[in-house]
Amino acid sequence: MRKLLVVGTALAVATACATKTPEPTPTETTVNREAAFGHEVRITGDGVVPRRLVSGVGEEVSWRNESGTPVTVKLIDGTPPSGALKPGEVFTHTFETAGTFAYKLDAEKDPVGIVEVLPHAPAN
Repeated sequence: MRKLLVVGTALAVATACATKTPEPTPTETTVNREAAFGHEVRITGDGVVPRRLVSGVGEEVSWRNESGTPVTVKLIDGTPPSGALKPGEVFTHTFETAGTFAYKLDAEKDPVGIVEVLPHAPAN
């Protein structure tokens, strides 16, 4: 009986270890909070959405203030800051060169997001 109990326990442990629990797939909301292609960054009370925006050279990117307080967008490349954006206001900037451009909000010490600007493919 003891052998049967040990074998049964070993079998249960082996089965539990062999059964792989599927990893949760990220939701669309999670993915969009982190990175997205597009032309708009939303400034919310919880931060910026998305944190990494991918756009193209010559395209206009907008920052829309959806938070409840005024916010200033400051690109670290030396572009003049937006000035205080009241809730609902938008700051736009056209990126003329490819590269990765970090930005901060207000007096934040560290960047809160980046805009990755890709070169356009040559016309066919």
